[in-house]
Amino acid sequence: MEAIELAGIPIVSIQGPNGGYGIMENFKIHNQLVSVEDFYYIITALKSVSETLADDKIDRTLEKMKTLMPAQQSGFLTERNEKLSIDFTMLGGDPRHQESFKIVRDAVDSERLLRFTYTNNKLESIRRTVEPLTIAFKWRAWYLFAWCREKEDFRTFRISRMREPEILPSRIKRKDISFEEYLGNQEKKKSIPATELTLRFDASMRTIVEEFHCPDDCSEGPEGSLIVKVSMPEDGWMYGFLLSYGEFVTVLDPPRVRENLKRSAEKIAEKY
Repeated sequence: MEAIELAGIPIVSIQGPNGGYGIMENFKIHNQLVSVEDFYYIITALKSVSETLADDKIDRTLEKMKTLMPAQQSGFLTERNEKLSIDFTMLGGDPRHQESFKIVRDAVDSERLLRFTYTNNKLESIRRTVEPLTIAFKWRAWYLFAWCREKEDFRTFRISRMREPEILPSRIKRKDISFEEYLGNQEKKKSIPATELTLRFDASMRTIVEEFHCPDDCSEGPEGSLIVKVSMPEDGWMYGFLLSYGEFVTVLDPPRVRENLKRSAEKIAEKY
């Protein structure tokens, strides 16, 4: 408590059985308690998010933070920005998705029903009415965590796959479960069993492959190739991932996946 008082924060004592010590009511921390380094990281983070979402509210907060920074230290920001640049625009800055994001955010803030057309992993276009609960940045994209009235269950929707989002007049009552609790439950009951894959990557792909796979999963193959053992849910994403490496990867096992990829490659060849 002495250290807190020395920092300029007033401590008060309260007598009685429910008493104790606390910070004086209505006290506001002076901006001098925030270092120049603190301002730099706060402003850099806000600027990155602002560029991603094109949000006027974040822009106003960013300007307020800049005015709180001591004038004599303004050159510090310029100097640091020349040494570190962060650009998150590729993670959500597409103008086509920003308007959808704003509508989804307003639905969450106002606690109202949201209706939209959605393209799922099977490339099916479906209409959904949901109770929007949480917007989350996860798996390199923005998602909406919501209660889906059609499925009568919790679901996550990638915002960039939403079309024609519309806020409905009906208000909702928030569910008790949080987004993090939902993710924890999903991990316990994965509906798609994982498939054990054995992949052989050409030597030219070694540097790229080693970025995504730990050394324990990799071993040397013939002619400088890299053998990787990995476990993935066998869905459209897995096949898309394998096809993205083109002729530079060979599935050694299981045979079922080899045959599925062969058929996909034949269909692709027919198009050309």
